Amino acid sequence: MGKAAPISGINPDAAPKAEIASLATSMTAAAFLGIAWYLCIELNVRLLVKVTQPSLYFWACLLCSWGIFVHCISILLSNFHLWTSYWSIVVIHVSWLTYVIFQSLVLYSRLSLVLFKARVGRYVLGMILVNAVVFGLSTVVFGLRHSRYAMGLTHAYLIWDRVQLAAFVVQETLIGILYIRETSRHLKSMVVLGSDHDTTRWNLRYLIAVNIFIIALDCSIMGLCYSGFFFLQGFYKAAVYAVKLRTEFAILNQLRASLPGAPRYGSDNVVGQHHSQDDGAMGILDILNEGREMQVVEDAVEAPRKRDSASKKAPADA
Repeated sequence: MGKAAPISGINPDAAPKAEIASLATSMTAAAFLGIAWYLCIELNVRLLVKVTQPSLYFWACLLCSWGIFVHCISILLSNFHLWTSYWSIVVIHVSWLTYVIFQSLVLYSRLSLVLFKARVGRYVLGMILVNAVVFGLSTVVFGLRHSRYAMGLTHAYLIWDRVQLAAFVVQETLIGILYIRETSRHLKSMVVLGSDHDTTRWNLRYLIAVNIFIIALDCSIMGLCYSGFFFLQGFYKAAVYAVKLRTEFAILNQLRASLPGAPRYGSDNVVGQHHSQDDGAMGILDILNEGREMQVVEDAVEAPRKRDSASKKAPADA
C-alpha cells in the first residue's frame, strides 16, 4: 500500500496514528476482522440451533454478536472509502453501541445466576442503563456531530472516546468481580454439602482465571486506544468483544457443571439445556433456588456445631 489513507471523519493532524498506515497494519486489521466474524457466526449457529426458549441471555448474546458483525463491515467499508456517505458513520456508532451495551447485559444475566440478593442485581442493571445513556448515547451523538464538523471536534472526540472506553471497562470489571465473589459463596456452600474440595477449588480458580483473562483483554484495548491507533483499535475491539462473548459460554458451562447433580453435558448441550427450560431464562430460577437452599443447609449445619461448642465451653468455665 502506498500513501496512507486517513480514517473517514478523523483529522490526520490531530490523530497522526489514526490511519491505514501500511500493508502490515491492514493485514493485522484483517486478522482481527476474521476472528470477530468467525466467532460471531459460530455463536449464532450455536444459539439458533440449540435454543428453544429465548431468554435475556439469548437475546443479549444474539444482538451483541450481530452488533459486532455489522460494526466490522461498516468500519471496513468506511475506512477503505468504499462507503463514504454520512450513513456509514451512523451505522458504525449504532452498531458499536449495540454490542457494547448488550455485552454488559450478557454479564448481568450471567451474574443473576449466582446472586443471593436481588437488590444487588437491580443496582447492577441500573448501573448498566445509566452508563448506556451517559457514556453510550452521548458517544453516539458526539460522534455523529464530530463526523460532520470534524475539524472543530476531533481533539474533543478522541478524548471522550478514551473516557467512555475506561467507563465501560470499569463497569465490566466490577460485574466480573461481583460474579467471582458470588460464585465463591456458592462453591463454599457445595463444600459444606459434601462436594469434593479439590474439584470445587479448581472450579473457583478456573472462573477467576477466565475473568482475569477478560480483564486483561479490556486493558489491552485501552492500551491500543491510549496509544492513538484509532484505526486498528476499531477492529481489535470487535475481535476482543467476540472472544469475550464466546468465553461467556465457557464460564456458564463451568458454573452449570459445578452444581450438585448437574449432568455432564458437553459445551453445546449445556447451552441448549439451559435455554430449553420452561422458565425461558436459562435456568436462572433453578440455580438461584439451589443456591439459596445451599445457604439454608449451610446455616443448619453450622448452628448445631456452634451450640455444641458453646455447651462444651460452659462446663469448663464453671
